[in-house]
Amino acid sequence: MDRPVTLESRFFKVQLKHILPNAVTILSLCAGMTAMIFTADGSYEQAVACVLLAAVLDACDGRIARATGGASKFGAELDSLADVVCFGAAPAFLLYEVLLAPYFILGWLACLMMLAASALRLARFNVMSDDATTPQKPSHAFTGIPAPAGAFLALLPLYFMFGDLASGQLAGRVALFSTPLVAFLMISELPTFSLKSLSGRTLRNYVFPALLVALTFSVLFTTFWHGLVAVGVAYVLSLPLSFWLYHNQLATSPVLPTSKIN
Repeated sequence: MDRPVTLESRFFKVQLKHILPNAVTILSLCAGMTAMIFTADGSYEQAVACVLLAAVLDACDGRIARATGGASKFGAELDSLADVVCFGAAPAFLLYEVLLAPYFILGWLACLMMLAASALRLARFNVMSDDATTPQKPSHAFTGIPAPAGAFLALLPLYFMFGDLASGQLAGRVALFSTPLVAFLMISELPTFSLKSLSGRTLRNYVFPALLVALTFSVLFTTFWHGLVAVGVAYVLSLPLSFWLYHNQLATSPVLPTSKIN
């Protein structure tokens, strides 16, 4: 015989479906803060790992919320606040400590641009999500580089340095120019690739083979840092494809569903 649904059990179910995704978001926030602590202690490789962990958790919280029916405005706001710390402040602080401090005010300004771009991007998303007049975008595209991807690309010079593919001096010079570029791409209107709305056929025909190739290259390189370099370079090379797909889909279907920009 089924147990009657009491007020207490109903309240617990309602709360749990909201608590679970928000707990994952808080874990992501904690990973970002831990990354800054590791950076201050000079444990730079562990700091990078924490930023990557925050990105994984950020990818999970929204999916958990949708799967449990726990999506809410509160969760969206909390996610944006966590993203500013994890993918704005944490990578900017890490880049400054490891690579950009010798460039004094130029390195400082580059890091401030990274932080400001992350905050502006997420604030724009919060405003656009409440605006019914927001222009529609193609389902396969983000508007600009997502915050986690921006943090991943901004740290690319570190992957080269930790993988002994570039000296610290060369990595610093590259970061001095690449960090503002990544910041610009984060707040730009340029469409970038999204896997969220791909069909099963597209996944089978394009994404899975691409992931297999990337995994093969990672195994061939045999080290974690070389694998991150391979993934980062592959993502950079995918950006022109994103632009082409956007313009091609826009030309054939003027009215398209909106995609999340975060």
